[in-house]
Amino acid sequence: MDDIAELFKTLRFRKQLIGGVSEMDVWKKLSKVQEEYRSAYEIQQERYEARLQERDEEIAALREQISKENAHE
Repeated sequence: MDDIAELFKTLRFRKQLIGGVSEMDVWKKLSKVQEEYRSAYEIQQERYEARLQERDEEIAALREQISKENAHE
């Protein structure tokens, strides 16, 4: 998200003599911002899925440990 914030700080649009800024340039820059958001989302999603996998593995290990302890009783 810091990268996206930095992108917004440096975002400049091509100016036109009439009408303010170039519409094509605005759409191009917005597309770049969308790509950055998508990339950040995908990275966060991968982290989340990895944490879920770690949790599931830990739960499975604890269940196995409990079942072994119960079998010895």
